[in-house]
Amino acid sequence: MIDFNKKTNIFHLHNKEFSYYIGINPLGILIHLYSGEFLSELYPERVTERYAERFAFLDGDKEVCDESYYYSELSSLHECASNLKADRRGSFITIEHHNNSTITDFRYHSHKIIKGKVNPKGLPHFKASENECETLIITLKDVNEEIYLELNYTLFKDLNVLIRSNKLINKTSNLIKLKRISSLELDIPNKDYEVLSLHGTWANDREVEINKVTHAGMIIDENHGARGFKHNPGILLKEKNSTLDYGEVYGFNLVYSGNFKYEIGLDQWDQVRLLAMLNDDTFSFNLDKNETFETPECVMVYSNSGINKVSQTFHDLIRDNLIEKEFVKKERPILINSWEGFYFDFDTNRIKKLIDEAKEVNIDLVVLDDGWFGKRNADNSSLGDWTVNNEKINLKEVIDYAHSKDMKFGLWVEPEMISYDSDLYRAHPEFALFNRDHKPTLLRHQLVLDLTNDEVVDYVFDKLKNIFDNYPIDYCKWDFNRHLADIGTFDNNNEGEIYHRFILGTYKLLSKFKERYPHILLETCSAGGGRFDLGMLYYSPQIWCSDNTNPYSRVLIQYATNIFYPLSTIGSHVSADKALSIQDKAIVAAFGTFGYELDLSKLSEEDKAKIVEINKLIRDWHHIVTLGDYYAISSPFESNFSTFNIVSKEKKEALVFNFNFRPEQTKGRFIRVKGLDKNKNYFNSLTNDVYKGDFYMNVGINISAPIKEGMTMMFVLKEVNSLIKVVANKKAHAVKREKLM
Repeated sequence: MIDFNKKTNIFHLHNKEFSYYIGINPLGILIHLYSGEFLSELYPERVTERYAERFAFLDGDKEVCDESYYYSELSSLHECASNLKADRRGSFITIEHHNNSTITDFRYHSHKIIKGKVNPKGLPHFKASENECETLIITLKDVNEEIYLELNYTLFKDLNVLIRSNKLINKTSNLIKLKRISSLELDIPNKDYEVLSLHGTWANDREVEINKVTHAGMIIDENHGARGFKHNPGILLKEKNSTLDYGEVYGFNLVYSGNFKYEIGLDQWDQVRLLAMLNDDTFSFNLDKNETFETPECVMVYSNSGINKVSQTFHDLIRDNLIEKEFVKKERPILINSWEGFYFDFDTNRIKKLIDEAKEVNIDLVVLDDGWFGKRNADNSSLGDWTVNNEKINLKEVIDYAHSKDMKFGLWVEPEMISYDSDLYRAHPEFALFNRDHKPTLLRHQLVLDLTNDEVVDYVFDKLKNIFDNYPIDYCKWDFNRHLADIGTFDNNNEGEIYHRFILGTYKLLSKFKERYPHILLETCSAGGGRFDLGMLYYSPQIWCSDNTNPYSRVLIQYATNIFYPLSTIGSHVSADKALSIQDKAIVAAFGTFGYELDLSKLSEEDKAKIVEINKLIRDWHHIVTLGDYYAISSPFESNFSTFNIVSKEKKEALVFNFNFRPEQTKGRFIRVKGLDKNKNYFNSLTNDVYKGDFYMNVGINISAPIKEGMTMMFVLKEVNSLIKVVANKKAHAVKREKLM
């Protein structure tokens, strides 16, 4: 999988479908040679030829010039671009040295190839065995000082996946300041590339946006600290003419929950440089002698078969190598959350009544949301006071009551926050994270706890232990409802380190929680989907997708989320929103981790009966939604329809979803299903037909009738042993089946 040619100094990272070539030139500079569809042999003289100004330098009083056309610092493709040298297309790493110089120039020192992968310490990461992948570790050295940079390239055997991470090691006797460090650099020739990114705001958490890569360049970033809707860390780099199922597409995503940045642009030779990094607008990090800094992992997925192949690869990788094994295949409970039904207005009897009503309609899990602790009867107090408000709720009684009915019980927390009006702030104002030279901004009436301080991390965890050790809780919703502002710590540490150290503190707190309570189902949340990222999925197998539960909006949000994240990670619930019927809303929510956000006592008996039917269907098809292969068919950002299907790995079953926004009259409309076995016979629950897979994929399912606004469809294709002829009775529309084979 990873080969090194000693004669040519070329590394070839490859599997059956993908190749990545790196060269070491005579100056020790790492050159990117090729990335793409599997290439058995490379001819470097034709790849590296550059008709640009050739490389020359002064060695003492002698001018040295490279007479070949094979390297130009101005235009060659790099793996680790220098800073403040001739190449000014964007640096991979920037260090402020002890003499205040920020010229950064790393050259090849050594390398090794190992089975398996290396994992960055203190950061979430993909997990893989020695049989799944190999890792190339290239060590570079600064040209003047004892500063080393380890570049890690992990290639998977059966997936077109390359995972990148890096480690900087200061072996000088001086303090250095790290000003910028990337997780990944990709320099490639341009193929008229576009970038697909996901921007958003609260309640419009992720919206698809596609922009052409230009010479002016673009920045896709997040700088809010730990909760931000500005951009998601997942992006695609795709050929302009690529589609869902055709063309070259690269997918990128950072395993990180804090500030990040992508820089993407064309140089003057029309070549692409893409850098993925910690956001250097808010970053600097001091490293003393023998101290190290490790970057988050950045995963790169390659496809020469369009966007769907990238999505499927991301989904498989996340399910198999990121999410905790206990929850990957395990059926997730159907839950009801108290928030939209009750807000802060509840007591013991009301929650017990909710448990009774939930049991009647076959809901598995009741979640008590905000308002059970301290003096929390509104959102302006008590965060940090993690003690049960016994005057309001007898928590043990309601948990025992749920368990007596063979139901699970869950609890909401927001551990990273502190209210100004709280016993914790009055006792420990220094625990709040803000610069004492400025008046702090109270967003949502609250401040953020200083998780850069281990004492604060330990304090919060001890408070959580007092709850989760003493109450048999099955599920935890872990929220984070404001971003970082006015940053600064009580002892005024380096301001540039705070954002990253805060994320490290969050990961430390989450690690403590998961180690102590491995069997509690954890769902993270950030004012909805404000930190829907791979870093959170390392700790929680599902994330609340959005506070917007309107089905029209959710179709868009979930479609965008599905590009990078498997459906089994997407918290998707039915609310009391009046836009569509409860059945239609349930069909939209079915393609995620399913639940309800409403007051069951206000539903009609008809709707309650419908919920019982819906919950049965959700359980029946849970295995396909959780583990199947996802195929987008029609994008709601480009058409009137959101259409996709999910196929089981064995290709025995498929679920098809279709939703339209505007009403349309009769048109020639066919849903051409994807991913079936062309030779298998499938029964179709929409029309009660049976046809071969190639018919469903090439002709499709005819939906040419008039359609009303918000028409929601879900139907099943299931393998059967023989073709069946279906004859419709004109009067009763009954069906008669007779074997043809």
